[in-house]
Amino acid sequence: MEDKSTKKIINTLAAGHFTIDAYSGFLNPIMPFIAAKIGISMAIATLLISISNISSSLSQPFFGYIADRWQRRFFIFWGMVMASMFLSFLGIAHNIYTLIICLILGHMGVAFYHPQATSLVSNYSKEKSENKDMSYFIALGTFGFALGPAISSGITEFCGLNKLPFACFFGIIFAFYILKTIPKINNIGIEKPKVSLINALKEIFKNKPVAVLVCASIVKSFVVSSFSIILPFYWKSINYNVSTIGIILLIFMLLGALGVILSPILERKVGVKNVFYISLISVTPLGIIFYLCKGSGIIGLISFILIGFVSFLAVPVNMSLAQKLMPEFKSMISGFIGGFSWGVIGVILPVISILAEKCGIINILLIMTFIPLLFSYFIKYLPEK
Repeated sequence: MEDKSTKKIINTLAAGHFTIDAYSGFLNPIMPFIAAKIGISMAIATLLISISNISSSLSQPFFGYIADRWQRRFFIFWGMVMASMFLSFLGIAHNIYTLIICLILGHMGVAFYHPQATSLVSNYSKEKSENKDMSYFIALGTFGFALGPAISSGITEFCGLNKLPFACFFGIIFAFYILKTIPKINNIGIEKPKVSLINALKEIFKNKPVAVLVCASIVKSFVVSSFSIILPFYWKSINYNVSTIGIILLIFMLLGALGVILSPILERKVGVKNVFYISLISVTPLGIIFYLCKGSGIIGLISFILIGFVSFLAVPVNMSLAQKLMPEFKSMISGFIGGFSWGVIGVILPVISILAEKCGIINILLIMTFIPLLFSYFIKYLPEK
């Protein structure tokens, strides 16, 4: 395939990643206001977020396995359609039941898109540019996720929650553009796994470096989720308005995207392991500064934003390394690294929110920042290159 055609495909997949992650970022800043609208507590609201994360993220390895076996555009097309529709419909949810349906179906669309699209980026990339292309793909997704809160909070602030459904049209239109641009996947000769789902899982977790990479993604997702989901409730309690919360989360994710972009550059200079050490260990001192500033003020907000930067710093290296270690399971691996890790956090978040209500949000978040430091011990099991 010609270079121009390949570049167009990667650009389309990355733009789709930007779009679908923008929709997946809609929820966090507006959830406190949806909760107030339908009359549910922070604990219940966090539980609903967890349910949607679980339905989306824990299912990504399964969808990844099917994508590896089927090799169809079904996942990237319908994933975009479902995410754009149902995550936009959050604004007109009038009770807890419709809210749950929108959350589950919307995030299921997100789960459809990611494993197949991530695998295709790797397959269409040349060996020398694979880390760069993966960084570009993930960075655009991170930018989209950063922009999502600003879009949803801006619509809520100036137009009202009931106007949010109009945001779905762009995603639906882009889904048809993807269908037009991406060729049939089974035409490019991708190697398919020859083992069952259970045996595939066994092979993946018998590989110690891959298991460490999956756990590393869980730890980093834990930090990002804890801060970006629980903190808006704290900021609302100290009278931050919805647009201010949205802007803070936007900057947090934009710095995360910058970390993604710089990741392959840093990896070439200091090596794979040191990228992980920097990403994990530096969260703790930044968390201490954030705690001392009580989560507000210029220094407190800067430390919060820098936590986003360092947490995303090793993401592309994490994904590319895992896919190179087990190339026959690229979609499934991307489901674990980019999806499953967030689902595990979805299971834990309700407990964290209950503890936060009892012990204080800032106190619990301080404890969260010591987990990456402790996990950094296991980075020694990763390959040097």
